Amino acid sequence: MKLGRNDPCHCGSGKKFKHCHGRPGAEEGRDRSVLGLLVIGLVLLVALVSAVVEFVQSDGLDASNLVWSEEHGHWHTADGRELGSGRPIPPPPGDPPPGKVWSPEHGHWHDAP
Repeated sequence: MKLGRNDPCHCGSGKKFKHCHGRPGAEEGRDRSVLGLLVIGLVLLVALVSAVVEFVQSDGLDASNLVWSEEHGHWHTADGRELGSGRPIPPPPGDPPPGKVWSPEHGHWHDAP
């Protein structure tokens, strides 16, 4: 059975067939819309990855400058400088607390080894 132009569309949209799937290129238009959304999504993903890479590179976060700390369970800079800025974190003025050493990568005192 063939649908007439004024019959309800077979897709259940409630529209007349002529205003829904009966339009010339209606299916092709939907395919182009999906393709357009996929292209936009891909462009956004590339932009996000690019921004993350640029941020990491601009902050000097370089794997060759990082060492894993078993004691703390996270990465430190190999040269003891603050992540992101490249500056060492200076200890506060005054004498260190007894049995403590300054941690420039954390910005606080640790137990002395």
